[in-house]
Amino acid sequence: MIVAEPEILQPNGGDEGFAGMRVRVAHVKSLGLVGALLALLTMAAAVGFGLVMLFGRSLLAAIAVYVLWPYVFSPAFTQWVFGADHAPFWKLFLLMVLIGTLAKMLLPRSWGRK
Repeated sequence: MIVAEPEILQPNGGDEGFAGMRVRVAHVKSLGLVGALLALLTMAAAVGFGLVMLFGRSLLAAIAVYVLWPYVFSPAFTQWVFGADHAPFWKLFLLMVLIGTLAKMLLPRSWGRK
């Protein structure tokens, strides 16, 4: 979309520096509600990408533990640890974030930090 379209006019006196040139500004049409929705989706995608970059390793570890938990530990142990028959994903995710943070503090070289 061209916002400014130059239009050449016949010189008629006036300001010598700008004689013969006039710029007509085309009206910019907004997308309204669709544009606002697209902007919101773009912002949500950027926030989601940032969160994945920040917590990606913990998220993958929590998914792995969530899938493997019932095969490794008994329902009685799960009930004792979490107070439920299954391991809640958000608790496992927070546990993995905590373990990752402690590992970065205590073992900085093993996690790619130099």
